[in-house]
Amino acid sequence: MLTSMTGFGKGEAKNRYAKVCIEIKSLNHKYFDMMARLPVGFYVFEDRIKSGIQKQISRGRINIALEYEDFTKSGANACVDMPAARRYTQLLRELKKSLNIAGDVTLQQIMSLPGILVYKQAKSGVEHVWPLIKQALDNAIRHLMVSKHEEGKILKKQLVSVSSEIAKSIKSIKRFSEELKKQYKNKLAGNIKALTGNKKVYNPERLEEEAAIFIRNGDIAEEICRIEAHIKAFKKALSNQKELGRHLDFIAQELSREANTIGAKANSFKIAKETIKIKSMVEKIREQTQNVE
Repeated sequence: MLTSMTGFGKGEAKNRYAKVCIEIKSLNHKYFDMMARLPVGFYVFEDRIKSGIQKQISRGRINIALEYEDFTKSGANACVDMPAARRYTQLLRELKKSLNIAGDVTLQQIMSLPGILVYKQAKSGVEHVWPLIKQALDNAIRHLMVSKHEEGKILKKQLVSVSSEIAKSIKSIKRFSEELKKQYKNKLAGNIKALTGNKKVYNPERLEEEAAIFIRNGDIAEEICRIEAHIKAFKKALSNQKELGRHLDFIAQELSREANTIGAKANSFKIAKETIKIKSMVEKIREQTQNVE
């Protein structure tokens, strides 16, 4: 199943003692990268949270935010980080002196600085919260995957549509290529008659040889065959393969390479026009596959 790298999931879990709320946002990224915003004292769970997410997601930039509400929390759990407060006070006094600012450092100034007022929870208490965190995490991941799969369905439709457009252009190129061979042969015969003044070509073997040289130099049958094979593999991969992003991007690169070769070899405005269409479609594929996991 095609899965988008973009999605959002939210999960909650609570009991009579506490409540945990987790939000996960997934964005495009070449590799797996997780950024976690956790309450003080909860970073001991970061590796477990990362492991749980990686079981479902292979790549993408994951932003996770955890909110914890302790129904039993009281003012007794709050404390002041005295060493930090003393250091802040010293730095503020030195700054005022350096800038020649009158007045002493106030309590309000100190308390507004980060890390002064902290909430300390017993280690055993924090560890006891893990089952609640895991429940909220599982719920968030489940909703995230639903979101990613829904967007993946839309992406799949778009990619199938674009690959079908490429297939149409290839059919047109095949038709134009056959027409070009006939046109060149007829034009060559006409030029010979005009130069010699004869109404009949007396050396048709030589005419066939010249036409064959032109056809060989501008032959694009091999490139057309490879593009058709790539499109077939592309559509098959959309339905059957996991971790599609890199594989689809590789196929898109091959399509682009073959299209460039066709454009360079085929001496035809009509074929060049269809080649430009194919290259435009390939760019759309490459843009969209950047969002495929």
